[in-house]
Amino acid sequence: MEEASLYWTMIVALVSAGWVMTSFVRDRIAQSVERTGAMVERLLEIDKIIMDNPDIQKYLSKTCAEDEQYFRKETILDEDIFFKAKSLVYSQLNIFDEILSISSRTTGGWWSFMKLPALVEIEDWEAYIKMRIGHPLFRSIMKNEAYIFGASLRRFWDKNREQIESTPVDPFIW
Repeated sequence: MEEASLYWTMIVALVSAGWVMTSFVRDRIAQSVERTGAMVERLLEIDKIIMDNPDIQKYLSKTCAEDEQYFRKETILDEDIFFKAKSLVYSQLNIFDEILSISSRTTGGWWSFMKLPALVEIEDWEAYIKMRIGHPLFRSIMKNEAYIFGASLRRFWDKNREQIESTPVDPFIW
């Protein structure tokens, strides 16, 4: 009788542990989807700014063929649109920094499942970031003002800089 009780206790413990792990994994996936949704919402807010201010998009499209030094010239400081575009770029870079920071805290090691949940499809996020940072205004900021952003974005820039700089910028993506 005692063996049967021990047997059933072990079965209940194993089933309970399995249920806890299943719940944990399910919650982690839900948190990951939630976090990704929050990042998408923030990017959509930036898109709303662009839709409300098409002059920013026009400016980014027209200046995509310039070199980074164009955005460091003294004469550009007289253009209000430059400051609108630069503010928008700062906003995007801050979001990119957050995305990369979240992903860097969630990867690596056997215990990584205990860390905060990662964003969904981080490779797609990285490809999007590379495409956006390709604009010379982004590159100018990253080359001259990267210190204002987090280590994750600076590492990403350093790691992918050559590829980003060698990829032609499409004037129709802004």
